[in-house]
Amino acid sequence: MDIDLVYLWVDGSDPAWQARKAAFLQGIAEAPHEATHEARFVDNDELRFSLRSVERYAPWIRHIYIITDRQVPSWLDTDCPRVTIVDHTEILPPSALPTFSSPAIEWCVDNIPGLADHFLLANDDTLIAQEVAPDFFFNTQGHPIVRLRRWPRHKLGRSLYLRTIGRAQQLIRQRLGTCVGHIPHHNIDAYLKRHIQECKQLFAREIEDTINRHIRGEEDVQRVATLYYALARGEGEMKLMGRYNKPMSLWSKLRCALRGVYHYDTRCINIEPDIDFQSVMDRYNPVLVCINDNEQAGDKDRLRARRFLEQMFPDKSSFER
Repeated sequence: MDIDLVYLWVDGSDPAWQARKAAFLQGIAEAPHEATHEARFVDNDELRFSLRSVERYAPWIRHIYIITDRQVPSWLDTDCPRVTIVDHTEILPPSALPTFSSPAIEWCVDNIPGLADHFLLANDDTLIAQEVAPDFFFNTQGHPIVRLRRWPRHKLGRSLYLRTIGRAQQLIRQRLGTCVGHIPHHNIDAYLKRHIQECKQLFAREIEDTINRHIRGEEDVQRVATLYYALARGEGEMKLMGRYNKPMSLWSKLRCALRGVYHYDTRCINIEPDIDFQSVMDRYNPVLVCINDNEQAGDKDRLRARRFLEQMFPDKSSFER
């Protein structure tokens, strides 16, 4: 089974990109703050370390595609045969450009020329922290392993992002009659290319609107709809992520096991003042980790995050100049 890896990447400090974004936003009467805040576009060099983690812990990945907006990381060796830069213009329709919306881009990844039928989709701030095999992401039937976490349905309105999750769940229930009520684990996910293509047929109008929206909006269909679709069709295997950690009592561990909550897979660490990255890693021992930028983070916090990543992955990869 060939498995590729797709990243979304942007350098929000690039003056040319900033000018394109500013020019576009001038024509928008009221853009949601959550959709346009700089934390969504800051480049803290996470991609460099994410690629180092892939080379160390998942060398079986066949090819890596990095989706960008007329940008190339300065440190990337573009002559490396295992990596390809994919510009927005290559996969998105002209009507969708320029785009500053990750949901729009994600619904077009199946347009990448040569992309394997089985692939992983990642943001640049997600990393692999332990050795993994292909069966961590796809089961013996070739179906994606879908990692989700519990979330009360009444709390889906708390943010624009969560509202788009709720919309995806609603659409799946309407068309397929059932949908799990859990939300994404905010890390690297496994996909079948045909599932994306089938969703684009099933929800043609809704997804076309998402692709052409340019910035995130309330009516977006979030890519998790593809994973909900796989589960509803019986073509995905769900694993629930929990808050299990090594110091927990035996009873707590047993309760997690009885609830079907898998403790060891994934952890999202927000970049914020006073966070101790290594302490979180030691406590939860995740296989996948996301170093998540947000509105609470400052430049000093981002510098601490970078130093942590440098300690975690000090060795240059073959993807770098």
